[in-house]
Amino acid sequence: MTILLDDRDRRILTLLRTDAWLSYTALSRKVNLSASAVQRRVERMIASGVILGARAEVSVQEAPAPLTIFVLAELADESRAALKRFSNRVVDHPAVVEAHYVAGETDVLLKLRLPDMAAYDRFVETYLNTSALVRRFKTLTVLRSLAPTKAGW
Repeated sequence: MTILLDDRDRRILTLLRTDAWLSYTALSRKVNLSASAVQRRVERMIASGVILGARAEVSVQEAPAPLTIFVLAELADESRAALKRFSNRVVDHPAVVEAHYVAGETDVLLKLRLPDMAAYDRFVETYLNTSALVRRFKTLTVLRSLAPTKAGW
């Protein structure tokens, strides 16, 4: 369902992207609406699929999986069915925090969070090396983040 967003809706979204735990009262003060009006707007955006959920950002140093790896995978077959099979194979793995079908030199971009390189080696052996769905892949290991996740669009 597509809904039209006005300036207040967009402001609410921006505020929630910055801090998803803001109360309706705090949001109402920032957008000059009543708390109940803000709640109705948020619930409408949730029901329509504009807001998909909320998450907690965890310090990389404190996380149980401090290693971040990006995998650029080229699929052997880029058909819709093959992409679906690959997606079904990897997206439920707890290390996969993002998975994107992309245009460019590669077909799929995966973002993984793992406890160590041995866990990544197991992921590679199970999901990439032994899969006829994957032609080749490249690994990018994050040394450190230069900018935090931003609350923009």
